[in-house]
Amino acid sequence: MLNKTLILYLFPFFASAMSHSDTLYFTLNAQNNICIKARINNSDTLSLMFHTSSTGITVTKESLKEKILLKDKQNTNIQTWGGRADAEFSEHNTLFINKLKWEDITVFVNENSGPNTDGKFGHDLFAKKIVSLDYDKNLMIVAETLPIKLKGYQKMNLTFLNGSMFLDGRLEIGKEIFQDKFMFHSGYGGAILLDPKIAEKYNMKSLKTISTSELKDSYGNVFKIETKLLPKAKIGNKTLKNVPISFAARSSDIPMKVFGNDLLKRFNVIFDFQKNEIYLKPNGLFKLAYNSKKK
Repeated sequence: MLNKTLILYLFPFFASAMSHSDTLYFTLNAQNNICIKARINNSDTLSLMFHTSSTGITVTKESLKEKILLKDKQNTNIQTWGGRADAEFSEHNTLFINKLKWEDITVFVNENSGPNTDGKFGHDLFAKKIVSLDYDKNLMIVAETLPIKLKGYQKMNLTFLNGSMFLDGRLEIGKEIFQDKFMFHSGYGGAILLDPKIAEKYNMKSLKTISTSELKDSYGNVFKIETKLLPKAKIGNKTLKNVPISFAARSSDIPMKVFGNDLLKRFNVIFDFQKNEIYLKPNGLFKLAYNSKKK
């Protein structure tokens, strides 16, 4: 029989090992969005993006036509990357993801979401939780405590501003170094996105252009994008080489210093929303070719 001293010694281990957790399966779409099956009220099954730099829940106008019945909708005006936009919202809804349930939820209506998705949900749904993203197994695990095994993970601080989360990053061009806090943005499918003013300040115009494209925000505002090749980007003690870095043709009303999911998916991630910390570990995608195509 175990004596009382031994029981007290082992209790923290058993409490951590046996603490409740929910395992959710996700897929990555063509835009590197984290897509998870969900329902809103009595809807059909939906595909919603997990958006690490957003809060709340949004659905597209298209999904409202056939899949979702929202309660009395109201109108408002909100700030987006491209400026202000009119938006509809509905209060007192219920969200279901696997066995998880959120009640009395406000849902906003957008023009756009990731390819083949019906909307998105933000990190605030997991306030005071521990959320792990395992890209090797396509699993999201929501728990009350940190995993027991953290070997190979690097811990960093998370900063929150206006509903978005940020972590320290570093960009290098020869001897030139740009170090700042970057938005941790799983909803952006590219690798790095910067405001054009930063390109001017750090002489990044000299970098080789590899593509041009357009970017739309959730409410249809369009940005012309030029993508160049950055020699080095660094997150914590990990260096990524020859990373596509994109610049908008005009400045946004919301400053753009973004790490997108074509870069972030290369790390398995643990968000500690209890202490505002993040753990990162390179995974099987770390050396995968980036999505950006040359002209």
